[in-house]
Amino acid sequence: MSGALPLMRLLEPRAANLSPSQTRLARYLLANYQAVAFATVAETARAARVSEATVVRFAVALGFAGYPALQKEVRRLVRADLKGTERFHLMTERRPGAASPLERLLEAEADNLRQLRDAADGQALAEAAKALRAARRVLVVGVRGAAPLAFHLWFALDKLGLDVARSLGADTEALDRIGRMDARDVVVAIGFPRYLRAMVGLLELAGRRGVRRITLTDSPFAPLKGDVALHAPAESASFVAFHAAPLVLLNALIEEVAAIDREATLAALAAFEAVAEEEAYFVPS
Repeated sequence: MSGALPLMRLLEPRAANLSPSQTRLARYLLANYQAVAFATVAETARAARVSEATVVRFAVALGFAGYPALQKEVRRLVRADLKGTERFHLMTERRPGAASPLERLLEAEADNLRQLRDAADGQALAEAAKALRAARRVLVVGVRGAAPLAFHLWFALDKLGLDVARSLGADTEALDRIGRMDARDVVVAIGFPRYLRAMVGLLELAGRRGVRRITLTDSPFAPLKGDVALHAPAESASFVAFHAAPLVLLNALIEEVAAIDREATLAALAAFEAVAEEEAYFVPS
């Protein structure tokens, strides 16, 4: 998906309230967002032929704390646009003294985790947990790189005794399942750049069916929209996904679900352990 499209969705509802200079800046941003991603306030103002104060006020008008926050979102869009070949070239541009792959990835994931700690929405997490615990049925959907995250959540919710299914493909089978769901049910959609059109379609169908939708993605401006939105940074300059922060957020969600009904949780875990012992699931350590 072109990075300009999310920016257009952000700008459209505010277009009528923009000043002439802000409108000129908006047009420049849409046409040159890749340059804005790495430009200073002064450079952006000069290129758009507006004042630096206009750039700052424009960022605030869009709901950001300031230009750095707007620029951070634009950078995310630029990275989301990158193809696998482009990400591989960035990854392999090693310079003298550059960190090893392990050091580079550890630092990148540590930064994602710091961002999660600073920006996590505890209220949304609690709302998602309550919706899952109260649901008649739950469907967890995550495909391609997000499939392991979906499997992880499905396994934990199943272990807690919820009536939960998983779909690791945004295909007609997933559509069939959503078609049999209603307002008593919940679908959890997990997706990160590059966002799949099929996932957007699944969420739209769920919305038409009245199904409660929980989304886990990397930004409020991502195209995956739901009734409860969870966000975890997944910044990656590699052709493989960085999912340490999303996994931590999912584990927090699982613990929230478990804590809502302690008796049900203990009963489900005890039932699991009884079968595991009877069938000798595990090798003695």
